[in-house]
Amino acid sequence: MGKEKVPKQAEELGFTKFRMTILYARPQNISIRQRVLTRYIPDVIYDIRDYIARNDSSLIEEMVGTKNVTAYYLAQKMNLYVVIFDKAAFWTIMNPAKHALQINIFSNNEEHVRGIANVVNHLWVDGILAHMDWKWIEKKYKVDREDCIATWKEFL
Repeated sequence: MGKEKVPKQAEELGFTKFRMTILYARPQNISIRQRVLTRYIPDVIYDIRDYIARNDSSLIEEMVGTKNVTAYYLAQKMNLYVVIFDKAAFWTIMNPAKHALQINIFSNNEEHVRGIANVVNHLWVDGILAHMDWKWIEKKYKVDREDCIATWKEFL
């Protein structure tokens, strides 16, 4: 952290002062992207990016990290800023169940939050909540599962 451009721009535009909603998730699949570094990228990151890009052509994105990836999305026309943290267990990096995602959504428009929640939820035929390993999420992020579930239910 420190040299990323998108978080700096979001701060300068005041997007970090918008209402923040935090959703916790896990991916269904992991892909490998090799450029300079090998990155292990959860499908959730791509699906959220695609949702934002469909709704706002001004999307600016940035991704940092290799094993633990952080994705930043800034959509100025939507007044939306999203930061996705992926924490994974190294020895099982290709196992989607061992990835814990924190999705921070900065927006004063509840429909954008609902749209992102539904994109993630629809990765699973029966919804994401049935597939969560809450012990893993609680361990990685020090949160209470009941609070996390309540937030999900608010937006689904």
